[in-house]
Amino acid sequence: MTGHDPTIERRQARREASRRRRDLEREAAARARVRLAARTTPPERVVLHLGPTNSGKTHDAIEFLVAQAVRGRSGTYAAPLRMLAREVYERLRARLPHERVGLVTGEERINPRADVVSCTAESAPTGGDVLVLDEAHWLADADRGHAWTRLLLSGSHRHIHVAAAPEAGALLRTALAQAGHLEIARHSRQAELTHAPPMSPGTVPAGSAVLAFSRRAVLALHRELIDHGRRATVLYGAMPPGARREQIQRLVAGEVEVIVTTDVIGHGINLPLRAVAFAETGKFDGTKRRPLRLWEAAQMAGRAGRRGLADAEGRVAVYAGGIPGFAPDAGLVRAAVAVANGAPSDLSIDRAHLRPDWCELGDPAPAEIPHALTGWRKAARHAVGARPWLRPAPIDHLLSMWQAARAAVRARATVDASWPGDGATVWRLMTLPVDAGGAFPAIASAVLTDGSLRGMLRPESAVARMSLDEAERHAAMMRDLGAAGRSFGVVGGVHPEEASAGEEAASRRVVELVARRRPLTDASLCASCGRPCAPWFQRCDDCHRAALDWYDDGPPAW
Repeated sequence: MTGHDPTIERRQARREASRRRRDLEREAAARARVRLAARTTPPERVVLHLGPTNSGKTHDAIEFLVAQAVRGRSGTYAAPLRMLAREVYERLRARLPHERVGLVTGEERINPRADVVSCTAESAPTGGDVLVLDEAHWLADADRGHAWTRLLLSGSHRHIHVAAAPEAGALLRTALAQAGHLEIARHSRQAELTHAPPMSPGTVPAGSAVLAFSRRAVLALHRELIDHGRRATVLYGAMPPGARREQIQRLVAGEVEVIVTTDVIGHGINLPLRAVAFAETGKFDGTKRRPLRLWEAAQMAGRAGRRGLADAEGRVAVYAGGIPGFAPDAGLVRAAVAVANGAPSDLSIDRAHLRPDWCELGDPAPAEIPHALTGWRKAARHAVGARPWLRPAPIDHLLSMWQAARAAVRARATVDASWPGDGATVWRLMTLPVDAGGAFPAIASAVLTDGSLRGMLRPESAVARMSLDEAERHAAMMRDLGAAGRSFGVVGGVHPEEASAGEEAASRRVVELVARRRPLTDASLCASCGRPCAPWFQRCDDCHRAALDWYDDGPPAW
C-alpha cells in the first residue's frame, strides 16, 4: 500500500502555484497595447524658437500668445517648472483680464477653465488655439519627457510655438513634420556674457547668484555671506513654492544683494542677475556625484545679464570663499560662458519619450501592474519602429511608486496578491506628482483602506514654532497631501483646502526664518573646534586627523 508523501505534495503544490503565477504574468503583459497619440488635424503653423538662454525665444512666443488672446482666442503656455509656470501666469495677468488667465500645476489650480492657462507640461490641456511649449529640449528627459511628447503628438492647437535649445531643432522638425507651415526663428543672446575673475564673499556684485547643488551647501554659503556683512537669501528645491517666490521678489526688489541657489534657476526662471558665481561644478544626480555637463553649466551661466537690467552685460565666475571643500572647475565655467554665448554644447537630443496611459495597460489588477508595464514597454519598442525618434520611457519611477503603495497596504509581491482597491485607483496613486517617499505611503494607505490622515495636520501656532527643517518637511507633506486631494478629493479625512492652508502656514514660517539676517545653519562649522569646515562633514580636517592620530597605536582594548 502506497501512502501520500506530504513533502512531495507540498513541492508539487509550490510548482503548480509558480506555474500559475507565470501564466498570470504573461497574460497581464500580453493585454498591454500601445496607442500612439496622433493629431486629427495638423497644426496650421508651427514656429520653432531656437537659441541659447536669454535670447528672447520665450518672450517672443509669449507675445504671440498674448496677441492671439487679445483677439479672443484660447491658448496654453507649458513649462517644466511650477515656478516658471507661476512667473508666466503673473506676466499674462498683467497683460490680460484676470478672469481670462489660469494656472494649473501639480500643486496649484487657479481658474483652471480660463481661456489662457499657464501650466506645467504634465498638466497642460491638449485643446485650444495656441500652444507655447517652453524648454522643449526636455523631450529628451527620460523621466518627464513624455509630457512634451504628448503635447507635440496630440491635441488640436492651430498654432504651436516651441522654445528650445538649438540642439533640439532636428528632433522638433521631425516630430512636427506634418504641420501646414513650419518656420524656424533663430535667436541669439541679447547681452554678451563675460568670464570674470573669481568672486569672493566681499566682491560678489549686488544682484548676483551663487550656485551650489545641495541644500547643505547652499545654507553654508549663505552663512559665509552673512558673516561677511552681505544681505543674502537662499533658494533650493526643498523650499515651499510660496517661499521660493518670496525670495525671488526680495532679490528683484533689492532687499537682498545675493541669492544662494541650486540649479533651480537653470530652467528658465527669469531673474535680473548681474553675475553668476559657481561655488560648485559637480552635483549628485540621484545615483552618483558627477561633474556638471557643459550644457547644464551653460543654462545656469546664461541667467546672468537678463532682461530688465540697465547694465545688461552679465558676468560669470567661480566663487572663491573660505569654506573648505568647494573646488569649482574654472575651465568648465569658462567653457559654459562660451556655450551660453552661442557656441555648440554637448547636449544631445535625438529621442523623445513615451509613457503609457491607463487605457493602454489592459485594465490590470493592482498586483498585475508591473507586468502590464513590462508588456507595454515591449510592445512600444515594436510600435515605434516607423518613428525611430521615439522610445519608451523607463518605468523605474512608476515601479517605485507601486512598491511604496504595495508596502503601505502590506500586499504580497506576487501577481496573484490581493489588494484593497482596484488597478485604476492604484495607477492614479502611482502617477501623482509626488515622490515615493515622504507622505506618499500614508496617502496610498488612506486612499486604499479609508485610513485617517488627520494626524498630519498641525495647528498654526505649532507651525509658527517650527525650525527651518521642520517647516520644510511639513510644507512638503502638506503639498503631497494637497496633490492627492486634487486627484481624489478628501483623502484620509483631510480636505484639499486644509492641506493648502497647512502648506501656506509652513511656507510663511520658512519665509520668516529665511528673512532673518542671521545664518540658517551651523553645518559649515566644525563640531569640535568651531572653525570652518566642508558642510557635508562634521569636523574639519585638523580635528579629523587628530581623532585618527588618537588611534595610531590601535583602538582601545575595551
